[in-house]
Amino acid sequence: MSKLTKTAIASAILATAFAAQADIVTSVKPLGFIASSIADGVLDTQIIVPAGASPHDYNLKPTDVQKIKSADLVLWIGKDVDSFLTKTIAQADQKKLITIAEIDGVTALLEKSEHHHHHDDGDDDDDHDHDHADHDHDHEHEGHHHEVDENGLTVNWHVWYSPQISQLVANQLAQKLTEQFPAKKDLIAENLANFNRTLQEKNTQITQQVSTFKDKGFYVFHDAYGYFNNTYGLKQTGAFTINPLVAPGAKTIAKIKEEIEEHKVNCLFAEPQFTPKVIDTLAKSTGVKVGRLDPMGDSIKLGKNAYSQFLQFTADSYASCLK
Repeated sequence: MSKLTKTAIASAILATAFAAQADIVTSVKPLGFIASSIADGVLDTQIIVPAGASPHDYNLKPTDVQKIKSADLVLWIGKDVDSFLTKTIAQADQKKLITIAEIDGVTALLEKSEHHHHHDDGDDDDDHDHDHADHDHDHEHEGHHHEVDENGLTVNWHVWYSPQISQLVANQLAQKLTEQFPAKKDLIAENLANFNRTLQEKNTQITQQVSTFKDKGFYVFHDAYGYFNNTYGLKQTGAFTINPLVAPGAKTIAKIKEEIEEHKVNCLFAEPQFTPKVIDTLAKSTGVKVGRLDPMGDSIKLGKNAYSQFLQFTADSYASCLK
């Protein structure tokens, strides 16, 4: 057999394997935690935004587009956080799509907040070079725009931090999977029952865990945690900036210092995706403890109980700094 023939056969086998590959594709990893819990033993789960990256400034690669086109099911939010997918998803098979923003019951559970976050409005003329050297961002991406409703309120689309919304997503996933793979109906139902039971147990456990420090104030760098905080009774004092790509300038930092002292803030939380110098500066000048939260759950493995493990990981991250 000639080398050319062998290469052609190997290529054909690879192409067939790729075409036969059954996957759920999710925009961000936390949605993968829900998907992999429900699809365990049915489909593999693939994530678009890789570990260490942020959906807020992610640029799609050709391989990402191919993943979406060949997926059996695509799970995305459809707003704000994963809006970088809008054009590609418009060309995908709509029957294979689950858009969280359109699931019945989600709208009623969405959190909205006034624009009272600490972000710069261009008034810090002395501090415009802040932190951009730390991030090699390509600003030609489709952009991350926070949705503001008709009343001027910002909608929080970090919905994976809401156990209630995540249950609605899990139910919708189970329904879609059952339609596509009726032979796996019992397994899908078993996975969904396990998801709901584990989540209920985890809710009780986390509520007890955080009750010892629920009155301690803290600041976050990225205003993503409202659903988690409100579900479990945590007291966020404020957020540095609503846009993770822009660090606060000198005047804003001065205001935050005042608030830290006034509210006796116990902790400042950074994130692995964004590590601005501003947190170190504030920690040194105020003596406040620095913790770390990871809204992408990079260290959590996909699998049957991934979502409840992600919630526990977040609770432990809070505990290590606040208790």
